[in-house]
Amino acid sequence: MMGVMVQRSDSRDRMITAARRLFREHGYMGTALSDVISESAAPRGSMYFHFPGGKEELASEVALVHAADAMAHINRVAGSTETASDFIAAFLGRFRDEIVSSGYREGCAVAPIIIESTPASAQLSDVTRRGFEDLIATLAARLEEKGIPHRLSASMATNIATSMEGALIMCRVLRSPAPFDSAIDALRASAESAVATAR
Repeated sequence: MMGVMVQRSDSRDRMITAARRLFREHGYMGTALSDVISESAAPRGSMYFHFPGGKEELASEVALVHAADAMAHINRVAGSTETASDFIAAFLGRFRDEIVSSGYREGCAVAPIIIESTPASAQLSDVTRRGFEDLIATLAARLEEKGIPHRLSASMATNIATSMEGALIMCRVLRSPAPFDSAIDALRASAESAVATAR
């Protein structure tokens, strides 16, 4: 029985991972459930066992996993950098490196969910909104720990998230890391100025 439970859980996780990657490359509407089953090598018929709500429920799980991964990344980077400027560069650097290494094929997994399904889907509207709210709040908290004044932290965190999403699109269309590099340079300069002014 335990072996069956592990297998079921593993199939569910594989489907979420596969959907996340497919959404990044093909979008939400461009990804069929059959594509997810094929890429995840999950047993046929298992999709609605694990996700009785269908594609909408699967997308909600992708958004939750994506948000949790982003939170973990923020906290890892915060623990390995000393300054707000270096924190920003390291945070955004991961997404720059990922899109470059994918051959400019894989962008944000959540952006197509938002663009293609909200506000029509209340469930996806809610889960994606909360994901970005948590992202911004966590970024702001880590920025404050590194010397960014409280009055500036939320707006700077919003600018980081906005720059990340915009750079993912621009890098993909230009097939160049330059949009990320420009955004990182501008945000680092803004952070250094904010810290200097606060002293």
